[in-house]
Amino acid sequence: MSLYDKYTFDESNVIHETAIIYDNVVMGKNNIIGAYTIIGSNGEIRGVNQNEFNGKVIIGDNNVISEHVTIQRPFTKTQTKIGNNNLIMAHSHIGHDVEIGNDTEISTGTIIGGYAKIKDNVKLKLGVTVRNRLTIGENVVVGMGGVVVKSVDDNSIVYGNPAE
Repeated sequence: MSLYDKYTFDESNVIHETAIIYDNVVMGKNNIIGAYTIIGSNGEIRGVNQNEFNGKVIIGDNNVISEHVTIQRPFTKTQTKIGNNNLIMAHSHIGHDVEIGNDTEISTGTIIGGYAKIKDNVKLKLGVTVRNRLTIGENVVVGMGGVVVKSVDDNSIVYGNPAE
C-alpha cells in the first residue's frame, strides 16, 4: 500500500510520512505537507463534546504547510478553509472555522484563533497572534510578534501589542 492509498488526495501532493491527516480533510493538488503536521483534529470549544465534531477542512492547491503545523476542523458542518498558493511555516496553529484566502504568508509560530478570516495576500510575520472572530483584510502585513485584538482593514500595516 502506498502513502496515497491511505488518503484520497491527488498524487501530486507530497505528504511527509509522519503527518497526520484526518479523514475530514479535502485537499487539492500540488500541496506539500511537512513532518509532524496535524490536519483535521477537533478544535477546542468549551462545553462541546469532542465526539460531536463533524466539520471539514478544505485545502486548495499549491500550498506549503511546513513542520509541526496544526489545522483544526470546525464543530458544525462548516469548514476550515485554506485557499491556494499559501505558505504556512513551522509551528503555526490554525484554529477551527478559520478561513485563509490565497497567496498568504503565515510565519513561524503564528497562532490564529477560531472563526478568524484572513483575506488574500496577507503576511503574518514571526510569532503573530490573531484573536478569534476577527478579520484581517486584503494586502495586510502584521509585524513580527504582533498581537491582533481587533479586525484590520485592507492595505494596512500593523504591529505591536496590541497591533496598531
